[in-house]
Amino acid sequence: MGAGIGSWQLRLGSLQHPEPGLWPFAISLLVAFSALILLIRPGDDPVEQWTRKSWSIGAGIGILAAFILLFGAVGFLLPAALTLGVWLRVFGGESWRSTLVLAIAGPAVLYVIFNNLLGVPLPDDVLLRAFS
Repeated sequence: MGAGIGSWQLRLGSLQHPEPGLWPFAISLLVAFSALILLIRPGDDPVEQWTRKSWSIGAGIGILAAFILLFGAVGFLLPAALTLGVWLRVFGGESWRSTLVLAIAGPAVLYVIFNNLLGVPLPDDVLLRAFS
């Protein structure tokens, strides 16, 4: 519901002249409609039991929330490396070697692609300022 309200505030436009909120609004309607259908008719399959491992979903959401907060405060590279590192090591069970290589190389490659090649403006990065 929050996504629908936020996308409505961005303005929808029309299919011929879409505004930034059009597609997020359409997707939020689809998700809300799907949830409503599942509430009305949940299906015949047994519901998955909540276990201690089920809390990893909440941890993943918390890590993404921290990434979003840090992204605006310190830039892209450090939050992306930390997020990717935690996800690879804790949730993916990767070795320390793989985790460190991918957590450093992944955000660096994405930064070059988005900032340099595609020209997508990213927030001023603390790590880049420290090394320049």
